Amino acid sequence: MEKELSLGDIIKEIILFFIKFRNIIILTTVLGTLGVVIFQRLQPAFYNTKAIAISGISSFERIDSKTDLNQRLAVTLINLLQLDVNKEDYISLSKKMNISFEDALTIRSIKAEELTFKDRDQKTRNTSKFSISLSVYNNKSISLIQDGLDYYFQNNLYIKKYYDQFISTTSNEISAIDQEVNSLNAIRALDKSTIDVSSINVNSKSYGYDANNQILDLISLKSKNVTDLALLRPLSFVSPFTESETAERGIFFSALLSAAISFLLGIIIAVFKNVYVNSNK
Repeated sequence: MEKELSLGDIIKEIILFFIKFRNIIILTTVLGTLGVVIFQRLQPAFYNTKAIAISGISSFERIDSKTDLNQRLAVTLINLLQLDVNKEDYISLSKKMNISFEDALTIRSIKAEELTFKDRDQKTRNTSKFSISLSVYNNKSISLIQDGLDYYFQNNLYIKKYYDQFISTTSNEISAIDQEVNSLNAIRALDKSTIDVSSINVNSKSYGYDANNQILDLISLKSKNVTDLALLRPLSFVSPFTESETAERGIFFSALLSAAISFLLGIIIAVFKNVYVNSNK
């Protein structure tokens, strides 16, 4: 009948195992980690930078929303560029962004994601902004790539058609609002008008106050339209990319991961050797 091992005996056996095969485990861990570190050192350095941007696409599409601008399409368009990077199709990338092949070749990765916040009910809400994470092999290309993203949005045929229509219709709305405000002001100015502007009470429900409210609402709407017309663009940078001077290689994370994997591999090799030695006794 086999003797049952206590917890103390099991721990003792484990310690003796590590002592017995310490050379194999340590050597495998060191060699695996060192190999990855050397490999990473031989890889070209890269520069990470991030920008905050906003797009007016959802306004151009006249999406009826009481919340902030919807940025899903803008985020998707930028993430589509990563597909070209993954395929190493730098010719298509350079054409889409109107940058040189050499500058396109420096793009290591590009990714966009919507910026969110938690409301009072701890529900995640999207904001009107989104972030763009960029990683390049040459930091001198960062500003050119930012200009390339602007070109990419400006020359997208779908966006361009909606943007041109947005400019035209918004300009017409502003003109119509001006005409309506002038008409209401003219009515109020008539001697025979029943509207007594001087006697308007904030709590009054009189026609005079309603007309005055209409004028204020129209002026507010005009202000919004004028602002949108002047500032909304297919792509605008709230905070542009920084031309980082600090090169990275991702050595620390890679070394940590390789050390863990090499350590486990060393244990597996030691176990196999232990089984082999015991079977030959």
